Amino acid sequence: MKTRSPSVDRICAVAVLHFAEFGYDGSSLATIAEQVGMRKASLYAHFASKDALYGEIFADALAQETAFARACFNDESGKEGTGEAYCRLVADRYRDSPSLRFLLRTAYLPPASLRPIVAPGYEGYLQTVRHLYGAGLLARLPIEQAAVQQFADAYLGIVDSLHVELVYGSAQAFAQRHAALWRILSDSIGLACRKAGG
Repeated sequence: MKTRSPSVDRICAVAVLHFAEFGYDGSSLATIAEQVGMRKASLYAHFASKDALYGEIFADALAQETAFARACFNDESGKEGTGEAYCRLVADRYRDSPSLRFLLRTAYLPPASLRPIVAPGYEGYLQTVRHLYGAGLLARLPIEQAAVQQFADAYLGIVDSLHVELVYGSAQAFAQRHAALWRILSDSIGLACRKAGG
């Protein structure tokens, strides 16, 4: 992320919480400014519009959540299947990280004026997760490239499904969906490995 002034950092820290809870339409720059401890006119000295602030927060959220995903894949132990750490930890991340709550709310309910930024940004995030999964699978298992691509697509479907449960479902629904989908993917990968082994 680029270097910012302490005032901009404070504005962004408050704004991500506000936008994550109330969305674009339900958020007020006056309320954000008040929570930061400044006048609304002072906030406009840093951000020309609500769209500008929202876009900055979106860029922050993408960077933070991409770093989180990379860390999950980099830190996987030998006992976990490729990509399992991300799926296992994302619920706690959603609870604890306003940037993930903001990112998912924005991805599923983007402001019309910012769709040209949100759609490719979120798609890029998902493609990073897909790439990390595919690279990990390819490095760990004796599976053909074509099969890896199919499994990476399936994994992305699982991630998307889990994201939906985080936004709209319950912890129990998340856990059930995670267990069911992960079992199906793991069984399919095991079958592919057995076939590849002859």
